[in-house]
Amino acid sequence: MPGIIDYIKWRGDLSFDLSPFNEVDNLILSELSYIGFADLLDGQKESTLFEIADNYLDLIKDQELGVLLTGDFYLMLELMSKSKRYKDLIIKDCIELIDEEIEMQFSALTVETCKDSAYIAYRGTDDTLVGWKEDFKMSFLDVIPAQKKALEYLSMITSKLNYKKIYVGGHSKGGNLAVYAAVHADDEIKERIVKVYNNDGPGFKQKLLETQEYKDIGDKIETLIPQSSVVGMILEHEESYKVVKSNQVGVLQHDGFTWEVMGSKFVYLSNVADDSKMADLTLKKVLNTMDLQQREKFTNVLFEIISVNENRTLAEIKKDGLKSLYSMSKNFNSLDRKTKKALVQTVSMFFEEGFRSFLEVKNAEQWKLKLNTWHKNVPGKLNRYFHKSDHQ
Repeated sequence: MPGIIDYIKWRGDLSFDLSPFNEVDNLILSELSYIGFADLLDGQKESTLFEIADNYLDLIKDQELGVLLTGDFYLMLELMSKSKRYKDLIIKDCIELIDEEIEMQFSALTVETCKDSAYIAYRGTDDTLVGWKEDFKMSFLDVIPAQKKALEYLSMITSKLNYKKIYVGGHSKGGNLAVYAAVHADDEIKERIVKVYNNDGPGFKQKLLETQEYKDIGDKIETLIPQSSVVGMILEHEESYKVVKSNQVGVLQHDGFTWEVMGSKFVYLSNVADDSKMADLTLKKVLNTMDLQQREKFTNVLFEIISVNENRTLAEIKKDGLKSLYSMSKNFNSLDRKTKKALVQTVSMFFEEGFRSFLEVKNAEQWKLKLNTWHKNVPGKLNRYFHKSDHQ
């Protein structure tokens, strides 16, 4: 089935005047934010997609954006730059920030679709460990640094550029940032916002969803998730969500390039798949057993283990290969016994609750024996394995 690349080929000859901005355009501009336009423009205030592709595409098309960013980003840029629909879009106010001190990864850009309309796109989690750790911190912090920065960016853009129509969106964490910024924006900005798109991004803690600020803009929030969504099911969504069909399986459906398109809309399903329900149940059950302090400690210990050899990205860890695994093992074995035990118990809990969620969703009686066996034997084996170095 066709996806966003096919959509650009098929509808690229239609201007926004002939075919108004739609949900597929939203995803395309969200994905566009993963490309490092701030580096490409290097101080320039703005540029059209055609000019960017013409000047830089040959220089960047072989660069890997990240281990988990596997979509055809540069092909997308090339096709957009040659299409009537997208080539004259103006990219402006690009910002990319990595702050290891406050543990923040933030990137955003503004796409001017016409003189009085713009799409503000927030990038999702990139390849940096800082970015991934900030995602984990959503489980115990009311506000993460990137959310604050997202609100600042929206306020700055809307005060400087007097667009009548504003679309706000992002993919993955970027979708969460888009919703957070729109919810906390001034009333004058909310009135100009046409739609807020959360493309398979995490939700929020329940207390934010109950605020008047959220209710004031809730009917403008559109959440799109694939049928096997994991990321988009994290935390809570007050708004209803649409389930998009993907041509991939499992967690690979998080990649927006796999979402199926028909005309100017996505192909929709009636409900999420069982594996998405199981992931949602598992995460919620585990989080409910941990207080905020435990969640914070787990996050800090986990990233203490995987932050090895001065690597700052997943790509650098992958490049180091076995060297990274060996260093992670050493980091784990350097932990005190109490911390090791807590970490192993948490990992065991994820597996155990995963089995319980399977039973709940599938009602699979034949798995009950396996669940009991896991409960009795596996956590102990994990403890013996991870602690064996203590006896060497």
